[in-house]
Amino acid sequence: MRFHTESRRDAYDAIVVGSGIGGLTTAGLLARAGRSVLVVERHDRVGGYAHAFRRGRYHFDSAVHLVGGCEPGRFEGGGLVHNLLTDLGVRDQVEFTRIDPAFTAVFPGLAVDAPGDLDDFVDCYANEFPSEEKGLRQFFHECLNIRDETRRASELDGPLAAISKPSRFSTLMRYRRATLAQVLDAHIASPELRAIIATLWPYLGLPPSKVSFLYYATMMMSYLADGAYYCRGTFQKFADALANAVKSSGSEILLRSSVRRILVDGNHVTGVLLENGQRIRAPLVVSNADLRQTVDELVGAEAFPSRYVGRLRRMKSSVSAFVTYVATDLPLSEPMRRHETFLYGTLDHERTHRTSLQGLPDWQGVTIPTLADPSLAPDGEHLMIMTTLLPYQAHDWRGGSQWMVDRMIARASEHFEGLLDHVSFAEGASPRTMERYTRNGDGALYGWEISIAQVGPGRSTNVSPIGGLNFVGHWTQPGAGIFGVVTSGIQTAEAILARGAGA
Repeated sequence: MRFHTESRRDAYDAIVVGSGIGGLTTAGLLARAGRSVLVVERHDRVGGYAHAFRRGRYHFDSAVHLVGGCEPGRFEGGGLVHNLLTDLGVRDQVEFTRIDPAFTAVFPGLAVDAPGDLDDFVDCYANEFPSEEKGLRQFFHECLNIRDETRRASELDGPLAAISKPSRFSTLMRYRRATLAQVLDAHIASPELRAIIATLWPYLGLPPSKVSFLYYATMMMSYLADGAYYCRGTFQKFADALANAVKSSGSEILLRSSVRRILVDGNHVTGVLLENGQRIRAPLVVSNADLRQTVDELVGAEAFPSRYVGRLRRMKSSVSAFVTYVATDLPLSEPMRRHETFLYGTLDHERTHRTSLQGLPDWQGVTIPTLADPSLAPDGEHLMIMTTLLPYQAHDWRGGSQWMVDRMIARASEHFEGLLDHVSFAEGASPRTMERYTRNGDGALYGWEISIAQVGPGRSTNVSPIGGLNFVGHWTQPGAGIFGVVTSGIQTAEAILARGAGA
């Protein structure tokens, strides 16, 4: 994209601060509805955690590995990403490849390929664990009910509205304070099957005993009911398509530019002040930035009610991650040829999570995107993206992180035999790297934690106490992940358009 240091105009209908997927979704929908929109992004490309980067002839995704809902859905409310891109007129700009198996889980003495279709998944493990069939089918029946009720609840005026209609949202009400572990324990007796179903907990940053069952069920259904997909050319193509929708509607994206201040007069926003000194007027500002930084630094906590600020101070942000980006010429045998492989040292996900909190994780996920898109690397080579969760405070990342890169490659070589002798490129990204590129405090991957206390009504709303100021992205409702932030972007745009100018 071309860079320019100042916006073309001094006034817009709306300004979006940050170009993560949530912010781009809102900007694209507002622009298509006829609003003049300015997106301000400090990085040299759009996408936030969905951005990609190049190292020589290698093209790496920074953090996103899979997304659901990329084709028309066969279940009610499916095809979220497909429908968004279609509505914005840019569906033909993005090509998605279906991933099946959806994931592979490797435990000591147990390796499983999880079918990428819900019916196949349930049938597969009903056959593998015949004594668990009834509980397994009940578990996923509840997951589908949650998916359906969540979709219907999103059409109401905020999450609290669902609470006032308990008969219409009985599954949401029943599980609103339930963790994944509690629901698994109620339906599944086998430790092995519980571990398999909970394989994807790192996608939400909390182990089964802490993560919200409602959010886990919604996330898992986005992969199994809608299908798991990889974006050919990296997920940067997805972000770029959303950006193109903004620009093709006559709106503007300003890169390598930072917002110094969101301007407020009385109790209503009036625009933004850029770091270069340019003042841009707008009756509506949508922040896709770290919510705490928006309140404390871009606006100023004194502009918000003390009760609102106090609640933010009590909320807990999510964990960060360490990612090792590897290129290899290792010939991949059949057991290695999986897009997404989780290497666990134990069936006990709680113990696994504790190793991350202690700063020496004994597990990691390994994504091989070149299996879906060979063009990301030269012929004969594959890319491996190794990811594990780590708190920012676990180590002094300023002292270097090569030791962690070496540790993760050595751990991966236990499954990918011979890898140590076939590494042609390796580079690591620490929680400090995540913070530097995305400005999420402490490199938080998921905004607020996806705990039972911080989903639904417990999560920050998209509307702030200040008139015209809205929030979007993984710090707000409904939560993290591409599915979550796209939903957040759609809900924010729809609410703004419903309220009218200056909302």
